[in-house]
Amino acid sequence: MGEHMAAWFETIDQVALGRINTVQDDVLTPTGADRFLVPDEYNWIHWAYATGVNLSGARIVTPSLEVNKSDLDIVPFQDGSDLLDRHEVAIWVPKRFIELVPSESIEVQTSEDGGTTSQQAFVVLGTAENEPMADGQIRSIRANGTTTLTADQWTPVTLTPESSLEPGRYQLVHFMCHGVSPIAARWLPQGGGFRPGMFCSPAASPGQFDWSPEVWDRLGWHNMLEFTHITFPQLEIFAISADTVQTVQMWVIRIGDL
Repeated sequence: MGEHMAAWFETIDQVALGRINTVQDDVLTPTGADRFLVPDEYNWIHWAYATGVNLSGARIVTPSLEVNKSDLDIVPFQDGSDLLDRHEVAIWVPKRFIELVPSESIEVQTSEDGGTTSQQAFVVLGTAENEPMADGQIRSIRANGTTTLTADQWTPVTLTPESSLEPGRYQLVHFMCHGVSPIAARWLPQGGGFRPGMFCSPAASPGQFDWSPEVWDRLGWHNMLEFTHITFPQLEIFAISADTVQTVQMWVIRIGDL
């Protein structure tokens, strides 16, 4: 509640910065093949990242940023691999959220220095402030999925918790998705709406659980989503190959009875 992860992806050869295509999004309004319209209220950039085997640059571009002469480069970025480095995660987190103009277009431009390769970028848009997490004990839940992911697009995954939840209403305050090939994951709220997301820790088990939490710790610990023990939410995952095993660690707060 308060964030939405948008994605861009294209396999392309471009030495200079140029637009890459958007990834289909059921919430954001596309404008052309490579831009979204900035949604009302969710018109602040919270954080972003970009990856690519030969990636040499990545930049967020909007008309308002151009008016302000702001070259909003995504730095650091992950080059040398489509997957993030689990121990030195290249995530750009601005000191303050960056305000955009509702309904203006937003695009990501990338460049590469090694021929035609895949390039992907993820931008988390949100409200001016994240909603604080509720009071109460933070519980840890592990959930698993066995969906065959489709490469280079969002794939919905049904998750099964390893332990049955105590009946009641819950607030998700942070999470991490693990698997061999995921780059990003975002939640599908019950009834639709904006989809809060997070980068993923890619590796084969058990190595996927060996990752650095320093940047990750700055990106959560607020009200991301609410659900019940009956309406356990689905996750959408963006991966680079047809991964078939997904593990999600969730941190939740029980906020009341049904």
